[in-house]
Amino acid sequence: MNITITVRNTEVDRGIKDYIRKRVSKMERLYKRIGVCEVIVAEEKERKNIEIILHLKRNKIVAKESSTDIYTSIDNAAETIKKQLRRLKGRIQSKRRKVILDKMAWPVSKLKRSEEISIPEESGQIIRTDYFANKPMLPHEAKIEIELTEKQFLMFKNADTGESNVVYKRNDGNFGVIEPGF
Repeated sequence: MNITITVRNTEVDRGIKDYIRKRVSKMERLYKRIGVCEVIVAEEKERKNIEIILHLKRNKIVAKESSTDIYTSIDNAAETIKKQLRRLKGRIQSKRRKVILDKMAWPVSKLKRSEEISIPEESGQIIRTDYFANKPMLPHEAKIEIELTEKQFLMFKNADTGESNVVYKRNDGNFGVIEPGF
């Protein structure tokens, strides 16, 4: 990560520049793809202004802080950047999880019926493969579909959560829903 420190309307000694580099370099632990970091130190009357700009691969994160003490401004700006990086990292991981789950559900939804699949297991063979509903639906819609088709269970993609769920018919005539817990 390249760190550029720009000073406006004030003088900054080497100790403050080293402190800025130390605080900013720790951010690379949170997010690996930081390309360039610009730090702008300015002084207006008695206020010390710090602006940290991180140039990421596709994003740009900016934090501006101001106080009477330059170290306080640096710390506050660094904390603001950390919060934004954590939030960005969480969004990216969430999108990756969604893509992975969609890729996992897609092949199952595209399965065609096959009458017999021979898998060498001692306990038995899979004699029929069924596919689950490709369109998203609510659990009560899946219950209605079970009643119409007289199946014991139905796997479907929940329209509210976007996750794969299973609705099944219980022995007492009621219905149950299985939702993933991961």
